[in-house]
Amino acid sequence: MSSKSTETPRMSDDEETHTSVEEIESPVTKQSYKEILMLAFSSLGAIYGDIGTSPLYVLNSIKYPHATPTEEDIFGGISIIFYLFIIIVLAKYAFVVLTYGPNEGEGGQIAIYAKIARHLHFGPKGVIIPGSPQRSDLELLKRVETTNSFMSSKSQGGWKKKPSVIKFISAFTLIVCFLGCALVISDGLLTPTTSVLSAVAGIQVAKPSFSHVLAVSEVILVFLFFIQQFGSATISYFFAPIIAVWLVGLIICGAINISHHPSVLKSLSPHYAIRLLKRSGVDAFGGSMLAITGTEAMFADLGHFGKVPTQIGISTVLFALIITYLGQGAYVIKRPESLPNVFYESIPGGTNSWFYWIMFVLAILSTIIASQALILGVFSILSQMINLDCFPKLRVVHVSSSYVGKVYIPMANLLLLIGVCATTAGFKNSNNVTAAYGLGISLDFLLTSLLLMVCFVYVYEYQWWVSAIYCLIFVPLEVCIIISNIKKVPHGGWFPLMMCAIFFSIFAFWRYCRSKTVEKQLTSRVRITDIFPLLKGKPASTVVDLGHKSYVDSTDISMNEADLSERETVEDEPNQDVKFDERSPFKLVSTNYGNVELSTKPGVAIIYSDNPYNDLSSPNSVPGVYERIVRSCASIPSVVIFCTIRVLSIPTVASEDRILVGATKIPGHYNCILRFGFMEQRVSDETLSQEILRQFPEVDRLRSSMSAKIPVLHIFEADKIRSSEGDEEILFTRNPLTWTVKYLRRIMIDHVFSPVNAIFQHDDQYVRISNEDDERREKIFVGGIMRI
Repeated sequence: MSSKSTETPRMSDDEETHTSVEEIESPVTKQSYKEILMLAFSSLGAIYGDIGTSPLYVLNSIKYPHATPTEEDIFGGISIIFYLFIIIVLAKYAFVVLTYGPNEGEGGQIAIYAKIARHLHFGPKGVIIPGSPQRSDLELLKRVETTNSFMSSKSQGGWKKKPSVIKFISAFTLIVCFLGCALVISDGLLTPTTSVLSAVAGIQVAKPSFSHVLAVSEVILVFLFFIQQFGSATISYFFAPIIAVWLVGLIICGAINISHHPSVLKSLSPHYAIRLLKRSGVDAFGGSMLAITGTEAMFADLGHFGKVPTQIGISTVLFALIITYLGQGAYVIKRPESLPNVFYESIPGGTNSWFYWIMFVLAILSTIIASQALILGVFSILSQMINLDCFPKLRVVHVSSSYVGKVYIPMANLLLLIGVCATTAGFKNSNNVTAAYGLGISLDFLLTSLLLMVCFVYVYEYQWWVSAIYCLIFVPLEVCIIISNIKKVPHGGWFPLMMCAIFFSIFAFWRYCRSKTVEKQLTSRVRITDIFPLLKGKPASTVVDLGHKSYVDSTDISMNEADLSERETVEDEPNQDVKFDERSPFKLVSTNYGNVELSTKPGVAIIYSDNPYNDLSSPNSVPGVYERIVRSCASIPSVVIFCTIRVLSIPTVASEDRILVGATKIPGHYNCILRFGFMEQRVSDETLSQEILRQFPEVDRLRSSMSAKIPVLHIFEADKIRSSEGDEEILFTRNPLTWTVKYLRRIMIDHVFSPVNAIFQHDDQYVRISNEDDERREKIFVGGIMRI
């Protein structure tokens, strides 16, 4: 018996609570000046070690027109470095890129791509791009129609909005994004190698007999990657003071050397840069651009510290570096023979002074820190790639409750350690590795510019001439830098290109296979009317939010929010049976052998899925795994729960907000969303499972009618993915090229993608049952062959 509620229903109050949880998922926080300055200081120890240690090897890497550089040559080299700082580091990255590039606080080319894809409504299938408008979990649970999308699309107008142009932009930006991310990861292999080898080589300047540079470098690198597990916040607090002291030491060295030859300040005039470029050509950029390595990592690391702290940090670092290069130039002008080891020889007091060994120790520590920027950049990029389903779902550990972008990826850290140690062993000394260094970074500069120009037009809807002006200012310089570095290819520049090709292939292959898999999953969802033939033409009667014991009348599909406030409260009826009655349209199941009567057994089945939006967005269909169960067994537990796990962008979720439930159109079948904060361990243990069951009246009635424990089955979909090309199709292909492509496609999907995907896609790792015997009985994997 039901009666109208005369008071404001509990549902409304709780809806406000849940809505607030949704709203604080992407909080707009205003930082105090103290927090900004503390973050700026901390960023010294995580972002600027790379660019901050460039004085170790830059000035002697520049190609001068004379074997022994003249005063004008040195002035020209310093002038080029100075204006690269101004144009690339400050104007482009600190001002333009950090302002227009980030997406939801994250940086890197993947962030720019995500922003473009979000505004143009393209991107990886089955993925919610960060920042996209989306329905709350409660709205998804109450959804009763599928005709209208909640995402608005921009009106079509002009050539840039034509479908063919949008399709091209979609492919172009994805390719550029993958190339950019691959180049940053390639730099992640070279940067630690370059920095550490250059610093340890300082021992040979003071002690020429020392011959263990490589061994010491490898030990330092192992230590560097070992401490990554403590998180960027902890590491930066220890590293920031070291970099700060290092920068002070650089300023002291530079100021003392400048005082001996003040005329070096004339090199700040662009006149000398232009004259050197006339004599040496663009080759002068090949060495001088090494002074700005680490700039691309600064953008990739944005999620760890934020925009304003990063801008403050880079301004401070550049001041120290300019003083340092001016001081080194002043020293070389007086002693040209010191150029090969200008950093260590220009330290005041000589190679045996106490100040020399202080700077040497600081150099070693700073080069360890220098690698930190690229390592954090790799973590940030891979984390975003995982979120966009463009990389296997490695375990991502959030190391800060204040910033969702601060992450650590154990598997990536291990693989990067192996790669860096192998790279260091291969190049052996700093001279070899600096010959390979720079090409990948210069290409990365250009790719960022290409994405930004697209972003100006489509995201910010600026006039085309804004992108044209940006292009005229930055792109010609970046192209010149690339040309100067292409000559490094025979001398080691091939290495970053090779690694870029490998990483790009991994990204593209994984995205292609996942796209085909998600497409197959979406098309394999089964309409309820195809399973229950008697249901055709009959509307659903109710949609229920069982978490609040409130029933919502949804016979009218066009119900609006005002209608939802008018609901009836139904008292629990202990004697009500959950079996389908004879008139129920859910009594019969359609199979290949005709209609079969569906029976129910006392118990609960929880069917898990990893994508709430794909599974809840269509209330008229069910996952393919459910179809397999009912058509194969013709018997189901009396309560079936479709459960999804969702991670919010807040640190923790209150216990009262963790579980959201709602009814489906099938009696005894419900949707459930488990919500966790990014700092919480995603585990559904026995306590949480019992809490889920307490949300449902049917389970309470089962408990009262059964003396034994209610049987609970945890069901996971475990399809084996195989290539759609069969043996016969490949065998009868006449074209050798087509045959080769199809055969390789089958090999890669069957023996590479399928096993790797199986490792990282299963949700059973999140469901823990205390007793091992119970786990074997209660966990069931249902699946078949999915051909893509």
